[in-house]
Amino acid sequence: MQLSPSLAMIGSLQFALSGPMDCHVYALKCPDGIVLVDSGAGTHTEILLANIHSAFGDTKVAALIVTHGHLDHCGGAAALKEKTGCRVIASEWSCSILETGDEEASGLRVARLQGTYPPEARMVPCAVDTVVHDGASFEAGGQLFTALHVRGHSQDSCCYLTNVDGRTSMFAGDVVFYGGILGVINVDGSGMEGYRADLSKLNGLGVEGFFPGHGIFTLHGGQRHIDKAIEQMANGFMPRQIGQGDAIF
Repeated sequence: MQLSPSLAMIGSLQFALSGPMDCHVYALKCPDGIVLVDSGAGTHTEILLANIHSAFGDTKVAALIVTHGHLDHCGGAAALKEKTGCRVIASEWSCSILETGDEEASGLRVARLQGTYPPEARMVPCAVDTVVHDGASFEAGGQLFTALHVRGHSQDSCCYLTNVDGRTSMFAGDVVFYGGILGVINVDGSGMEGYRADLSKLNGLGVEGFFPGHGIFTLHGGQRHIDKAIEQMANGFMPRQIGQGDAIF
Protein backbone atom coordinates (compact mmCIF):
# COMPACT_ATOMS: atom_id res chain seq x y z
CA MET A 1 0.00 0.00 0.00
CA GLN A 2 1.74 3.15 -1.23
CA LEU A 3 1.61 5.95 1.36
CA SER A 4 3.83 8.49 -0.41
CA PRO A 5 6.34 8.41 -3.27
CA SER A 6 9.07 6.95 -1.04
CA LEU A 7 7.02 5.08 1.57
CA ALA A 8 4.85 1.97 1.44
CA MET A 9 3.15 -0.16 4.06
CA ILE A 10 4.01 -3.71 3.05
CA GLY A 11 2.61 -5.60 6.03
CA SER A 12 -0.24 -5.13 8.52
CA LEU A 13 -2.84 -7.20 10.30
CA GLN A 14 -5.33 -4.29 10.37
CA PHE A 15 -5.15 -3.63 6.64
CA ALA A 16 -4.92 -7.37 5.83
CA LEU A 17 -1.70 -6.81 3.90
CA SER A 18 0.08 -9.81 5.41
CA GLY A 19 -0.22 -12.14 8.39
CA PRO A 20 -2.72 -11.97 11.27
CA MET A 21 0.07 -11.37 13.82
CA ASP A 22 1.88 -8.62 11.91
CA CYS A 23 2.29 -5.04 13.00
CA HIS A 24 2.45 -2.31 10.36
CA VAL A 25 5.62 -3.04 8.39
CA TYR A 26 6.94 -0.01 6.53
CA ALA A 27 9.29 0.13 3.53
CA LEU A 28 11.10 3.40 2.89
CA LYS A 29 12.99 3.91 -0.36
CA CYS A 30 16.30 5.54 0.55
CA PRO A 31 19.28 6.57 -1.62
CA ASP A 32 21.03 3.20 -1.24
CA GLY A 33 18.06 0.84 -1.05
CA ILE A 34 14.93 -0.02 0.91
CA VAL A 35 14.90 0.39 4.67
CA LEU A 36 12.24 -1.66 6.45
CA VAL A 37 10.83 -0.63 9.80
CA ASP A 38 9.86 -3.78 11.71
CA SER A 39 9.47 -7.23 10.25
CA GLY A 40 6.10 -8.62 11.26
CA ALA A 41 5.86 -11.92 13.12
CA GLY A 42 7.61 -14.01 10.47
CA THR A 43 4.63 -16.08 9.34
CA HIS A 44 4.10 -14.31 5.99
CA THR A 45 7.55 -13.14 4.95
CA GLU A 46 7.04 -14.09 1.29
CA ILE A 47 4.02 -11.78 1.14
CA LEU A 48 6.08 -8.94 2.60
CA LEU A 49 8.74 -9.49 -0.07
CA ALA A 50 6.11 -9.56 -2.81
CA ASN A 51 4.63 -6.31 -1.51
CA ILE A 52 8.06 -4.67 -1.48
CA HIS A 53 8.53 -5.68 -5.12
CA SER A 54 5.07 -4.37 -6.01
CA ALA A 55 5.88 -1.00 -4.44
CA PHE A 56 9.51 -0.53 -5.47
CA GLY A 57 10.41 -3.16 -8.06
CA ASP A 58 13.81 -4.80 -7.76
CA THR A 59 15.32 -2.18 -5.43
CA LYS A 60 17.42 -4.07 -2.89
CA VAL A 61 16.49 -4.23 0.79
CA ALA A 62 19.43 -2.56 2.49
CA ALA A 63 18.40 -2.57 6.15
CA LEU A 64 15.77 -3.54 8.71
CA ILE A 65 15.23 -1.31 11.75
CA VAL A 66 13.48 -2.97 14.71
CA THR A 67 11.46 -0.73 17.05
CA HIS A 68 11.21 -3.26 19.89
CA GLY A 69 11.37 -6.94 20.73
CA HIS A 70 7.73 -8.06 20.62
CA LEU A 71 6.94 -10.90 18.23
CA ASP A 72 4.64 -8.92 15.93
CA HIS A 73 7.46 -6.42 15.32
CA CYS A 74 10.59 -8.57 15.21
CA GLY A 75 9.60 -12.22 14.73
CA GLY A 76 10.32 -12.05 11.00
CA ALA A 77 13.73 -10.40 11.29
CA ALA A 78 15.75 -13.60 10.82
CA ALA A 79 13.81 -14.64 7.72
CA LEU A 80 14.10 -11.20 6.12
CA LYS A 81 17.82 -11.10 6.84
CA GLU A 82 18.29 -14.54 5.32
CA LYS A 83 16.24 -13.81 2.19
CA THR A 84 17.48 -10.29 1.44
CA GLY A 85 20.90 -10.03 3.08
CA CYS A 86 19.77 -6.82 4.78
CA ARG A 87 21.57 -5.26 7.72
CA VAL A 88 19.57 -5.62 10.95
CA ILE A 89 19.58 -2.54 13.18
CA ALA A 90 18.26 -2.55 16.74
CA SER A 91 18.71 -0.65 19.96
CA GLU A 92 21.06 -1.80 22.69
CA TRP A 93 17.99 -2.84 24.69
CA SER A 94 16.44 -4.92 21.87
CA CYS A 95 19.68 -6.52 20.72
CA SER A 96 19.82 -9.36 23.24
CA ILE A 97 16.13 -10.20 22.72
CA LEU A 98 16.65 -10.60 18.97
CA GLU A 99 19.91 -12.48 19.19
CA THR A 100 18.77 -14.99 21.81
CA GLY A 101 15.06 -15.23 20.99
CA ASP A 102 14.43 -14.72 24.71
CA GLU A 103 10.74 -15.50 25.28
CA GLU A 104 10.73 -14.03 28.78
CA ALA A 105 12.35 -10.72 27.85
CA SER A 106 10.21 -10.42 24.74
CA GLY A 107 7.01 -11.17 26.66
CA LEU A 108 6.16 -13.99 24.25
CA ARG A 109 5.67 -16.72 26.85
CA VAL A 110 3.14 -14.60 28.77
CA ALA A 111 1.48 -13.41 25.55
CA ARG A 112 0.88 -17.03 24.52
CA LEU A 113 -0.72 -17.76 27.90
CA GLN A 114 -2.93 -14.67 27.50
CA GLY A 115 -4.05 -15.89 24.07
CA THR A 116 -2.44 -12.98 22.21
CA TYR A 117 -0.44 -15.47 20.15
CA PRO A 118 -1.15 -19.13 19.32
CA PRO A 119 0.68 -21.91 21.21
CA GLU A 120 3.03 -22.57 18.29
CA ALA A 121 4.30 -18.98 18.05
CA ARG A 122 8.06 -18.81 18.55
CA MET A 123 10.89 -16.29 18.38
CA VAL A 124 13.60 -17.09 15.83
CA PRO A 125 16.96 -15.66 16.95
CA CYS A 126 18.45 -13.07 14.60
CA ALA A 127 21.94 -11.59 14.58
CA VAL A 128 22.01 -7.81 14.92
CA ASP A 129 24.52 -6.00 12.69
CA THR A 130 24.27 -2.48 14.10
CA VAL A 131 23.41 -1.55 17.69
CA VAL A 132 22.12 2.00 18.24
CA HIS A 133 21.86 4.09 21.38
CA ASP A 134 19.40 6.64 22.72
CA GLY A 135 19.66 9.96 20.90
CA ALA A 136 22.19 8.64 18.40
CA SER A 137 21.97 9.26 14.67
CA PHE A 138 22.93 6.47 12.29
CA GLU A 139 22.86 5.64 8.60
CA ALA A 140 20.61 3.08 6.95
CA GLY A 141 20.20 2.79 3.20
CA GLY A 142 22.25 5.94 2.75
CA GLN A 143 19.82 7.96 4.88
CA LEU A 144 20.08 9.43 8.38
CA PHE A 145 17.88 8.18 11.22
CA THR A 146 17.81 9.12 14.92
CA ALA A 147 16.85 6.72 17.70
CA LEU A 148 14.84 7.85 20.73
CA HIS A 149 14.47 5.35 23.58
CA VAL A 150 11.00 5.76 25.13
CA ARG A 151 10.07 3.17 27.73
CA GLY A 152 6.45 2.50 28.60
CA HIS A 153 5.08 0.03 26.08
CA SER A 154 8.20 -2.04 26.70
CA GLN A 155 11.58 -1.45 28.28
CA ASP A 156 13.32 -1.55 24.91
CA SER A 157 10.92 0.53 22.77
CA CYS A 158 12.45 3.11 20.45
CA CYS A 159 11.04 5.67 18.04
CA TYR A 160 12.97 6.53 14.90
CA LEU A 161 13.10 9.96 13.29
CA THR A 162 13.99 10.50 9.64
CA ASN A 163 12.97 12.41 6.52
CA VAL A 164 10.21 11.05 4.31
CA ASP A 165 9.68 12.95 1.07
CA GLY A 166 10.86 16.21 2.58
CA ARG A 167 8.94 15.88 5.86
CA THR A 168 10.27 15.17 9.34
CA SER A 169 8.73 11.81 10.15
CA MET A 170 8.60 9.39 13.05
CA PHE A 171 8.23 5.63 13.08
CA ALA A 172 6.77 5.29 16.56
CA GLY A 173 6.48 1.54 17.05
CA ASP A 174 4.00 0.97 19.88
CA VAL A 175 5.12 3.96 21.97
CA VAL A 176 2.31 6.32 20.98
CA PHE A 177 -0.61 6.04 18.59
CA TYR A 178 -2.89 8.35 16.61
CA GLY A 179 -4.91 10.60 18.93
CA GLY A 180 -2.29 10.53 21.68
CA ILE A 181 -3.04 6.98 22.81
CA LEU A 182 -0.25 5.29 24.77
CA GLY A 183 0.80 1.66 24.61
CA VAL A 184 0.70 0.25 28.15
CA ILE A 185 -0.14 -3.45 28.05
CA ASN A 186 -0.55 -6.08 30.78
CA VAL A 187 2.94 -7.58 30.71
CA ASP A 188 6.09 -7.13 32.80
CA GLY A 189 8.15 -4.16 31.66
CA SER A 190 5.17 -2.15 30.43
CA GLY A 191 3.88 0.74 32.54
CA MET A 192 3.55 4.44 33.13
CA GLU A 193 6.90 4.72 34.91
CA GLY A 194 8.70 4.53 31.60
CA TYR A 195 6.41 7.07 29.97
CA ARG A 196 6.82 9.48 32.88
CA ALA A 197 10.58 9.28 32.48
CA ASP A 198 10.90 9.28 28.70
CA LEU A 199 7.87 10.61 26.80
CA SER A 200 9.11 14.20 27.00
CA LYS A 201 11.91 13.23 24.59
CA LEU A 202 9.27 13.44 21.84
CA ASN A 203 8.34 17.06 22.61
CA GLY A 204 8.99 19.78 20.03
CA LEU A 205 10.31 17.57 17.23
CA GLY A 206 8.13 19.10 14.50
CA VAL A 207 6.93 15.70 13.31
CA GLU A 208 4.79 15.73 10.16
CA GLY A 209 4.63 12.11 9.05
CA PHE A 210 3.56 9.94 11.98
CA PHE A 211 3.73 6.18 11.44
CA PRO A 212 2.87 4.01 14.46
CA GLY A 213 3.04 0.23 14.62
CA HIS A 214 -0.74 -0.24 14.54
CA GLY A 215 -3.86 1.73 13.67
CA ILE A 216 -4.12 5.06 11.90
CA PHE A 217 -1.13 6.92 10.50
CA THR A 218 -0.88 10.44 9.10
CA LEU A 219 1.30 12.17 6.51
CA HIS A 220 0.86 15.62 8.03
CA GLY A 221 0.48 17.08 11.52
CA GLY A 222 1.92 14.11 13.37
CA GLN A 223 3.32 16.18 16.23
CA ARG A 224 -0.15 17.04 17.50
CA HIS A 225 -0.82 13.37 18.27
CA ILE A 226 2.43 13.14 20.21
CA ASP A 227 1.66 16.44 21.97
CA LYS A 228 -1.77 15.15 22.96
CA ALA A 229 -0.16 12.25 24.80
CA ILE A 230 2.31 14.58 26.53
CA GLU A 231 -0.56 16.92 27.51
CA GLN A 232 -2.58 14.06 29.02
CA MET A 233 0.46 12.94 30.97
CA ALA A 234 0.75 16.42 32.51
CA ASN A 235 -2.87 16.38 33.74
CA GLY A 236 -2.26 13.86 36.50
CA PHE A 237 -4.68 11.26 35.17
CA MET A 238 -4.08 8.09 33.21
CA PRO A 239 -4.03 8.86 29.48
CA ARG A 240 -5.96 6.63 27.10
CA GLN A 241 -4.23 3.33 26.47
CA ILE A 242 -4.38 0.84 23.64
CA GLY A 243 -6.99 -1.80 24.42
CA GLN A 244 -9.34 0.57 26.29
CA GLY A 245 -12.83 0.82 24.81
CA ASP A 246 -12.51 1.39 21.08
CA ALA A 247 -8.77 2.03 21.28
CA ILE A 248 -7.70 -1.38 19.95
CA PHE A 249 -5.14 -2.68 17.49
